[in-house]
Amino acid sequence: MNESQQKMTEAEVSTFVRDFERRTGVFAERVNGSAVWQLIRFEISVRIQGLGLERAPAGRRRLVGSLLRGLVQFFRLPRSSYFCKTFDSAYRRETSEGFEDIYFDDLKSVIPDMIKVSSCDAAGYEQRIAKASTPPVFDDTSVIALSAILGRVFPVVVSNPAFEAISRAITSELSFEDYTPARIRRVYNVFWWRVMLYRLVLWRVRPKAVLCPDNGQFGLMSAAQHFGVPYIEMQHGVFTHVHPNALPPDLPEDEASGLLMPSSFAVYGKFSADVLHDSWLYMNNRVHPVGAPFLERARAVRASQYKPGAIPRITLSTQGIARRALGDFIAEFLRLCDEQFELVIKLHPAYDHDQDFYEQRFGADPRVVIDSGASANSTHTFIARSDFHISISSTCHYDALGIGTPTGILALETHESVADLLDVSGVHLIETPADLAGLVRARSFGVVPDETSRYFFERDFPGRVEAVLASMSVAPGTSDKDTVAA
Repeated sequence: MNESQQKMTEAEVSTFVRDFERRTGVFAERVNGSAVWQLIRFEISVRIQGLGLERAPAGRRRLVGSLLRGLVQFFRLPRSSYFCKTFDSAYRRETSEGFEDIYFDDLKSVIPDMIKVSSCDAAGYEQRIAKASTPPVFDDTSVIALSAILGRVFPVVVSNPAFEAISRAITSELSFEDYTPARIRRVYNVFWWRVMLYRLVLWRVRPKAVLCPDNGQFGLMSAAQHFGVPYIEMQHGVFTHVHPNALPPDLPEDEASGLLMPSSFAVYGKFSADVLHDSWLYMNNRVHPVGAPFLERARAVRASQYKPGAIPRITLSTQGIARRALGDFIAEFLRLCDEQFELVIKLHPAYDHDQDFYEQRFGADPRVVIDSGASANSTHTFIARSDFHISISSTCHYDALGIGTPTGILALETHESVADLLDVSGVHLIETPADLAGLVRARSFGVVPDETSRYFFERDFPGRVEAVLASMSVAPGTSDKDTVAA
């Protein structure tokens, strides 16, 4: 496959990859019962699409520190009924008591017996972790780093026909020559060690449920599965049936056997459930709408603080995608529109760390405010206080609708992935800078009806999560039978 060809949409990549899987049978390849293809399906799909997303590296000092810190913390791990896996970048909300985790701190009222572990997913959050109102008890960056070392130095499987078969399929059909049997072997061995390390961690904690807001934590998912502990995956970002980690519904028995999947996928709202209709999770009744805590807080901010005024407020949430094209689009919009307004450019916390790019292009315009992804200012608070939100294909489109803020889709690379929003009240397709300028001049941003807001994000997040736990017999107060804690 030529990586320089025109880029495909996520839906086109999904169809392409599924056809590849049917032709080659890679999903059926197993090593000690594990589906190796599942471990690399996401990275292969992203490479085919060619988005070029890059995270700021954690740095060697951070990784070495996590190894030392993790060793000490491991022997101090307390027992707890609920094991909550979060990420450093989740500590975004600053309060008088310190920084709060946007995923789990709102659940303390219904599952007070929880512990949190966190790993470094973005640079620059160390001080927030140190000032967290409920800090993580374990830095599982240590698990990630140590398993990466052990998988290379002490591989448990040196050769297997599955490594050869998957490599042959990728190199011959996709022309990704760097996916050698040795590389795929390394992926498997790192995964094997990661599972073993997470098993040790869960054995120490002995939870009756594991919760995690990420769809790629296969090591932790497998470790929970080993102990028979329910694994609840909480939606993070846009996740539809064409997402690379959304298993297709037509898997035959030999391909479906041994695949890793959550016991429950706790999604934002009915919309998220509906767009997963053609997925294995939905067809097996594992999708449950619960809402999201950060959205409930943002709704409260909009209800109390949003006041339409003479000067419209616009929030642009970036993604690290099509940065130059986005810069050109906004520059032309600023040139065409001589109206007074406030444009907040909020950078993505993980994928858009080049603040200088925006400062150099727009810093001199008094109408523009540039806010780094690592700042304590909440993206959702900016959106809640705004008359209008704009982005390319960010999950913030869905967030804005849940909050009640009209949103505009900029017709740049990857915008097709959110085309399912175009018929929704309060959504605009903005094809040119002139279109955006016209909307601002006319103040014709539209309105998001309350029923639309709830369709995208349910209400009563704590109560709905508690109901999911109860459906699995692991709600607070239930017996520890058949769990690690037994």
